[in-house]
Amino acid sequence: NTRLKEVGRDYVTIGEKGSDVQETIPVGITIWAAGNAPVPFVKELLSQLPESAAGSAGRINVDEWLRCPTPTPESFGSILVLGDVACLESKAKYDPTPTPMPQTAQVAGQQGAFAARMLNRGYDLQQTPPALPDLSEEDEGFSLLRIWLLSRGLQEAPGFKFLSLGLLAYVGQEEALNQVELGDVPIFNYSGKIAFALWRSVYLSKQASSRNQALIAFDWLRTETFGRDITRL
Repeated sequence: NTRLKEVGRDYVTIGEKGSDVQETIPVGITIWAAGNAPVPFVKELLSQLPESAAGSAGRINVDEWLRCPTPTPESFGSILVLGDVACLESKAKYDPTPTPMPQTAQVAGQQGAFAARMLNRGYDLQQTPPALPDLSEEDEGFSLLRIWLLSRGLQEAPGFKFLSLGLLAYVGQEEALNQVELGDVPIFNYSGKIAFALWRSVYLSKQASSRNQALIAFDWLRTETFGRDITRL
C-alpha cells in the first residue's frame, strides 16, 4: 500500500495509503517504468461513448459480459472491453463494498478466455443476458456445439467471474514471494528461493509458444553463466 508522493532531483518521497506519514529516500538516478495515464486510443474511444462509460482512473465501465455502453441500442454488444482498460466491479467474500477488479495479467487472461468462449459459442451479444440465437428456417439444424451447450444449460451466457489463483512477485537477488490460493481459499505461502523457482516455472508456462520458452530459458542460463548483459542499457 505504499504510494509515490514526489520525485525530486536527488530524492523520492513515499507514503502509505491513508496515512500522513512520509519517508524521503535519497537517490542518484530515478527510472520511472510504470504507466500513469490511459493510452490515446482509450481516450478517443471514451470520447465517442456515453458518459456512463467513463470509469475510475480513465477506465471504461463494462457489465458482467464485458460490454461497454454504446451511443445507440443497435451498436450495443459490438464492443467488448477487457484487461487493464475494463472497469468491472466485484465484491470480495468478506467485503460487501463493490470495487473494480485489479489491473493484473491474471484478470486480463481470464477475461480474454471468457470473451473468446462467448464469441466461439455464437451468443447474441445484444441480448441481456447474451443467448444463443433462435434457429431459423434457413439453418441446417442443431450443431454439435449447440447441442452440447443446451445439454449443459448454457442457452444463456453466464457472467464473468474472476477466480484468483494467488500472487507472485519477484523481489530481486533470485528471491520471490508467492501466495497460492483458489478463489478465497489459501493453499500455501512461500518466500525466498523456493518461491523464486515457482515464479520462474509459472513464467515459463505462460509463454505463448515453445520457442519463447526456449529463448527465455537460454537467456536465464546465459545470465547465470556470464552475468547480466548491460550493453543495451
